[in-house]
Amino acid sequence: MTTIYIDTNIVMNESFLRSSWSQSFLKACTLLQISVVIPEVVIDETKGNYPSHLRERAKSFQKAERELSKLIALQQQPLNVADLVEEYGGFLDELIEDHNVIIASYPKEITAKKLVEMSYQAKKPFKDGGEGHKDYIVWETIKSHIMRKLTSTPNIFVTNNVKDFCQPSEEGKFNLHPYLSEQIEEEILRPKIQVSLKNVLDETIMPLLEGMTLDDIPELNQQDIEHITNSALLEDLPQRTAFGFENVPFSNEVSISSVGEALIDHVSLAKADEQLVIRVSGTLEVEVGGFMEKFEIYHNEGETQFHVVDYDWNDHVAAVATSVEMEFELSVFYSVEEKKIIGHEIILPQETKDPWVYK
Repeated sequence: MTTIYIDTNIVMNESFLRSSWSQSFLKACTLLQISVVIPEVVIDETKGNYPSHLRERAKSFQKAERELSKLIALQQQPLNVADLVEEYGGFLDELIEDHNVIIASYPKEITAKKLVEMSYQAKKPFKDGGEGHKDYIVWETIKSHIMRKLTSTPNIFVTNNVKDFCQPSEEGKFNLHPYLSEQIEEEILRPKIQVSLKNVLDETIMPLLEGMTLDDIPELNQQDIEHITNSALLEDLPQRTAFGFENVPFSNEVSISSVGEALIDHVSLAKADEQLVIRVSGTLEVEVGGFMEKFEIYHNEGETQFHVVDYDWNDHVAAVATSVEMEFELSVFYSVEEKKIIGHEIILPQETKDPWVYK
């Protein structure tokens, strides 16, 4: 799944994450299991910049209010900037929690001494005069998070500070500056640049919403999708007879006895009339049981792990079981009118339907 890193200027440009674009973006990312990562320094910058921006706009508002009061009687209460700043802090913290935004901590290896030394080198993202210590911390935070592989690729860095982080491409877009790019050895891990949340929505998120708009997205979050997925798998798979699993040391006809936690790899949505289809795919570990000739148990020589459930199932075979990792594809049908799930369907791509296929 995609991981999206957000810079301070993007937060501020989106009305400090109060714009409709940012709300739609976070809502879609939450449902589609797209990881949103904000460096801790960006959070601190956001909370630090908010009061001055609020005071500047409050001053303009109060000036307009005075002029308007000469024409009409106003009932407006005076703005309390301190209360509004405190309210915004609560709003931001709640937004982060509700949408499972990941806060990437300051890298411990960045000391005050290192900041000074790097500023005199004046290499990107520092400016020629050495300014840009917060940009440097943003980059080092993102790089550290990527290198530790805490989330999945592809990585996207959303910033419109193209002068300090980027280099123009031949297509008129922007790429990560070569000096920064070469600091991440694996090319697949290097973040692609987007300059606005709208661009991310258009190019990354909307292709996952087949025939839908952002307004069609139901009020489901990441935990809801995980709960729905695991509940459906737990409801349908135990005691299901399946065929064709690899690395099973007994007959291909097996019975699923238990189901582990699902690891979700991909989520997409499609609209069909008044129903939404939420497609979820991933992997999970299941225990499968079957039968094995008793003499084969002694000749297995540990090639495949399994355990005997009932050695005396009959005179010739024993009941055995083993754990296998399997892929799954789940389609969840959601009624727009009733605002609830009305059904689901599970496919196991590795399963062979023909019961006469043997290993």
